[in-house]
Amino acid sequence: MKKLARPAQKPPRENTIALINIVFLMLIFFLIAGTLAPPMDGDVALIKTVQAEAVAPPRAVFVTQQGVVTYQGEVITADQYQRVIASQQTDGAGDGPLGQSGSGPSIKIAADGKLAASRLITIIDEFKTAGAARVSIITERKDQ
Repeated sequence: MKKLARPAQKPPRENTIALINIVFLMLIFFLIAGTLAPPMDGDVALIKTVQAEAVAPPRAVFVTQQGVVTYQGEVITADQYQRVIASQQTDGAGDGPLGQSGSGPSIKIAADGKLAASRLITIIDEFKTAGAARVSIITERKDQ
């Protein structure tokens, strides 16, 4: 009588639960990271510059081609903006969406490229008069 050979053992099944967990955590991470930056105002096409430093998009005051000033989708004046920033600081929301430097907040303005320069200067003066310590203009890098 001849002995039968033992059947080869099947390799153990790979545990895919760990891989599913990692993919799920990555999905959650990218969903949260993707919603941190506020959307751009659709009516504003940024000023284009040749030499610009790449930075993350901030919460900004947008100025349309017609000179309409908006913040978070609402039409706003420089004085109203200062009150919003002050209320965010007292509500415990950090130091406001744009930071604090000197005697007032730093304001970042994303102006439409077709906005008249004289109107942009007037808007900057309004924010300076309302108490802004620093006003920065957000531009878009132009490919050469």
